[in-house]
Order: sequence, then structure tokens, then C-alpha cells
Amino acid sequence: MIVYGDILFVENFITGSVLLYLTAVIFRVDLHRKKQLLRFVCGSMMCGGIAFVLFLPVGMPWNIALEGAFAVLVCLVVFGRRGVLLRAAAFAALTCFLGGMTMALLLAFGHTGMYAPGGIYTGDLKAGVLALFLGASVFAVRRILAFVDRMKFYREHVFSVKIRIGGWEQTIEAFLDTGNGLRDPVSGKSVAVASSLLWQKLKEEGVITDDRFRMIPYSAVGGSGLLPAVRTDFLEFANTRCCGAFLAGAGEELKVAGGAFAETEEPCVLLSRDMVQR
Repeated sequence: MIVYGDILFVENFITGSVLLYLTAVIFRVDLHRKKQLLRFVCGSMMCGGIAFVLFLPVGMPWNIALEGAFAVLVCLVVFGRRGVLLRAAAFAALTCFLGGMTMALLLAFGHTGMYAPGGIYTGDLKAGVLALFLGASVFAVRRILAFVDRMKFYREHVFSVKIRIGGWEQTIEAFLDTGNGLRDPVSGKSVAVASSLLWQKLKEEGVITDDRFRMIPYSAVGGSGLLPAVRTDFLEFANTRCCGAFLAGAGEELKVAGGAFAETEEPCVLLSRDMVQR
């Protein structure tokens, strides 16, 4: 098979640009600044140049070692020293993923090609097909990243909380509201906000007694006023116990987490940011 050096360089320059872009997306690196964009172009050119290791008569273990060293070097050039090993690992993983998918594409279309950890050559594969595949790969990886972000968001913001008020106790789903800084003006205790479903449940089961009842002042965009609240024995979640915290009743169903609780038929709670900071 005849390998054209210019095509080899251009293919890997483009592929390297895609890989570096995806690595930047993963680690939230802004590529729009002039200096950062220049470093990005230098890294892409390095990806084009390293592809010529295809011609080196070395075994796979050395190729893999070379790819690892190159991943560290190119990430150092593009992103700097901060977290370079983690970013290099992500870059190498994306390289293996995209390289394997490209080889699968070559086999599917019956084209010949070469792939090594340092580069790939697609032979006579049509540029349009390759561009379409790269676009689909970028879209797929971004969807995966969006899913991971959502999972991370819920892992950091959604908890199971145990609430005890006298002889009443229940474990329900709770959401951390970083904008909720409500406190009882008398005791200074933090205030969580119960959904209307949960507040109605507390009233129906006689949990809200006169000795525990309190009115909590609040101020928000669009208005201010007082929220009815009940003093709990404790709210417990994520190895944190907030003794004496208050639970206020929401005036309407909670609209949080992109509507995740808006349609639930189960009681839920908005935790205060001060509870988590403890």
C-alpha cells in the first residue's frame, strides 16, 4: 500500500485537533483566547507529525510507550502543567476510542488503512465519509460527557435525607439548593423547604404541633413574606446530622433540577446550603 505523507499529516492533524478539542471539553478548557488557540494549533501539528511513527520498525509495546509519552508532551504544550497526567490519560483513551472506531469504519466500507498508537492512515477512504464519521464521533462523545455531567450533578446535589420530628420519622429524597440560605431568626438554625406534598403529609399526620411551629421570613426575587415551618429533631444525610433544623412549607410545588421534582408524586425537600457546608 502506498502512503502519501501529506495526506497522512493532514489526516492526523485533523484527528488530533478533534481529540484535543474533546479533551478540552472534558476538562472545561477555554480555547477561544489567542494564546490558548495558538497552543492548540501547535498541539494539532504535533499530532500530524507523530503519525510518521507508522514507518518505524518498532514493536507494539514500544509504540504504546511512545503514545503515552506523546500524550503527556502534547497535553503539556496545549494545556500546561496543571493536571497534565490526568489530561494525558483522557487524551490517550480518546485516541484509542477514535482509532478503533476509524478502523471499524474502514472495515465496514472495505477500505485498506493503517493504524498504530501514534497515527492512522485511511488510504482511499472518501474524505466526506471520514468527516461525517468524525462529526458523529464528536457528537457521541459530547453526549456521553453531558450524561456524565448530569450524573455528577445529581451525585453532588441529590441526597436521601432522614427526617425525625418527635415520633415521626421518614427518609425521602432531598435536593441541595445553593440559593437557599434561610435561617430561623430566633435560633439561627438552618431551614430546609418541604414540597407541598410533604407539608400536606405532615399536617395530615399531626406532626406540626404548636410547640414546634414557627414562621420563617424569606425574601426572594419577585416577593417576600413568611413561610410556616416546623422544628425537627434532626435532618440526617450524607453522614451529616443537622439537629434542631427547621422544615418550612413551600407555597407551591418545587421546580428544581430542571423539573426533576416538578412531576414527582413523592414528597421531597430542598436542603439549605448551610446544612451541606457544615
